[in-house]
Amino acid sequence: MKHCIVVWAFLLLGGNAHAQQQWSIELGYLRAFHKDLGVTQQDWILVDGTWTDPANLPGQSTYAFTFRDTSWFYGFNHDLPLFTTRIPLSVSKNEQWELDIIQSVMWNSWRQIAFMAGLDFRFHPHERISVGLQGGLLSGYHDVNDLLNPTLEPLEGEGGGTLLGANATADVYLSEHWAVRVSYNPLVTGLGLFYKISPKE
Repeated sequence: MKHCIVVWAFLLLGGNAHAQQQWSIELGYLRAFHKDLGVTQQDWILVDGTWTDPANLPGQSTYAFTFRDTSWFYGFNHDLPLFTTRIPLSVSKNEQWELDIIQSVMWNSWRQIAFMAGLDFRFHPHERISVGLQGGLLSGYHDVNDLLNPTLEPLEGEGGGTLLGANATADVYLSEHWAVRVSYNPLVTGLGLFYKISPKE
């Protein structure tokens, strides 16, 4: 996750230095729809106070504890607030196509702060409709592999996992600032509402 934060900060600061009057901010909320309700993980857990001297047991045992077959269910979080900055890299003359640098902070499906940094290629078939394909780094979405307690631990090590992926979106603008968004990737589908803030020209 540290690498993703560094990339996120670099794109945010570096991009704003080159496009100070073109950036925009999105405040949004996605209602996530997961294929499953959550993830169930299983492990053998040592039961405290169950030590038995191996000398009292048949065979060549070195350790003699009782282990319990234990499972945890991690329910997915369906409420995903997002904060996104968007910096145009290239815009067509008729403003129908654009390529943006995007950086996001979100409360993700694991109830952790996740960072995203990447590129967003957008097409505007109508002044009130926009479709896009995003690609970049996203932190905090590797498989659950830490079962130290009943709450979801950081994924893929202490800092959380980072993956490279793609996301498709479709926006319908209700006004100059408000838009309804449908978002899809292999992990989650979302339906949300976004408010866009742009500097005045």
